[in-house]
Amino acid sequence: MNVEMRGIRTGAAASVLLAILWSMTGCGGSGSSGFDISQASEAQVIARAIDRGECVGFEQQTFCASGAEVRTDDFQGASVIIEEPSSALVCDGRVSGQKCTASLEFTTVGFSTPNSLLATVSESESGPWTLVPLTVSEDVTGPRRVSITVPARSDATSPMPLIAAVLVYVGPVPDATLATGAHLTDFGADVAYVSSRLEIVIPR
Repeated sequence: MNVEMRGIRTGAAASVLLAILWSMTGCGGSGSSGFDISQASEAQVIARAIDRGECVGFEQQTFCASGAEVRTDDFQGASVIIEEPSSALVCDGRVSGQKCTASLEFTTVGFSTPNSLLATVSESESGPWTLVPLTVSEDVTGPRRVSITVPARSDATSPMPLIAAVLVYVGPVPDATLATGAHLTDFGADVAYVSSRLEIVIPR
C-alpha cells in the first residue's frame, strides 16, 4: 500500500514538474507563440504580418498584411487589398535613367475618415524603403482602386525581389516626408500595409 501511495505521489510530482517546464518553454495551445514583439526587429514584425496575414503593432505603428482588417481607433475595420499577381510583375519597357516601371494596383476598403496615402517599395522586409508614385495621395474615403508605379533597375539580368507597402495617414501626409528610409517607421505612417513577397522582371 505504501509503495502504491509513493508511486502516486511520484507520478503527481512528475506531472506538476512537466507542466511547469511546458509553460516555461512557451509550449501549449494558449501559451507564448515564441515571438516577443519587444525584442523583435521591424523586419521580423513585417515578415510575421505577411506570413500570418494579420496586423501587428510595433513602435507606435501598425503593420498589416494585404487584406487584413486594422483595429486601430482611427481605422477600425478598414483594410487595403494589394494586388497579388499570379506571376512576376513585368516592366513596361519605358526606361528612365536606370529604371523601368510596372503598375501594381490596390484597393482601399472600409475607410470612413479622411486619410492620405503614400507608397514605398523595397527588395525585402529589411529595407531600405523608397517612395514611389501613386495615382491618389490626397484624402481618400470608401473603396477606391489606386495604382503604384513600381521601379526596377534596367540593368537587372534576373527577376528582382519586391515588397510594396501602402502607408496610411490620418488626415494629410506630414510635411517633410522622407524620399527614402532605412525603416518603414521612418515615414511616420499610422498604418503600413505590406504586400506579399513579389518579383519584377525586365523583358529582354
